[in-house]
Amino acid sequence: MRRKVILEARGGLGNQMFQYAAAKSIAIDLCADLVIDDALGFFLDRQYGRKFELDRLLIDYEPSNLLLSFPFYINRLLAFFRKLVGLKRNDRKFRNFIFEKDMDYIGISSFDLIRKTYWLSGYFQDPRHFESNKEIILKELTPQTPTYSNFLEIAELARTNSLVAVGMRIYEETTNPENHAKDRVTKSIADYEALVNNLVHQIPNPVILVFTSREFDFLKLLKFPARTIFVNPDRGFEDTISTMWLLSICKHHVFNNSTFYWWGAVLSQKNYSESEQHIYCSDNFLNSSIAYPHWKRF
Repeated sequence: MRRKVILEARGGLGNQMFQYAAAKSIAIDLCADLVIDDALGFFLDRQYGRKFELDRLLIDYEPSNLLLSFPFYINRLLAFFRKLVGLKRNDRKFRNFIFEKDMDYIGISSFDLIRKTYWLSGYFQDPRHFESNKEIILKELTPQTPTYSNFLEIAELARTNSLVAVGMRIYEETTNPENHAKDRVTKSIADYEALVNNLVHQIPNPVILVFTSREFDFLKLLKFPARTIFVNPDRGFEDTISTMWLLSICKHHVFNNSTFYWWGAVLSQKNYSESEQHIYCSDNFLNSSIAYPHWKRF
């Protein structure tokens, strides 16, 4: 019987891509089949209302079932009761139950190679998790060209202009957005303006694409010295996979603590491997290991 790596998917598209990348890479290294539970993590997601979106990409996996996924259900139940009675988190480690704690990097040495089945649950927001199989992973996670005319029209600008993707994740759906930032420090409009204003003077024919989750009032206050296009659902850019594709078409990137915009920058590197790119990643990701060494920080 072949080994199985069983992943509990959860979160938005950016998080799902990190989870898939880690699980797929581990499955390759272990010569195992990848199985994904695409139900539990989204059934319990009452706050954000996320849905499983990886199935729209050209990925290779088997859907899980209740029997294969039972450790995830047990883990969630135990976590609920520990919280209910005020017990501390259980940090016991089992070498075939890999439940990520504190965003630690989990190498292949963490696995008991005698086992045939491994369960993975976490966010795995560290590119080291899939570095050994990066080429395969990026090929599978690259979105296909969309059919929506509004996305295609903007992408056409890349032929004669330098597209600069400015990704601004506000976490407006949460009570305390600063909880998603390292040391609870968020980026301000002034931070973006100073950086982008300097960047556009270094590149020819810049066109700035501002990506947000909706049309915020603060967008009216942005002052960039180049043509600026706003990309968000309120302006007709609703499809997340197509948005990821458009991000990958952009040559230069400036983004704060968002795994969605992180993946847009990573996928774009394949398209511009022969030319100079400027990628600025904010320094307030909860996991400081998420940024590549050659990226600039702000």
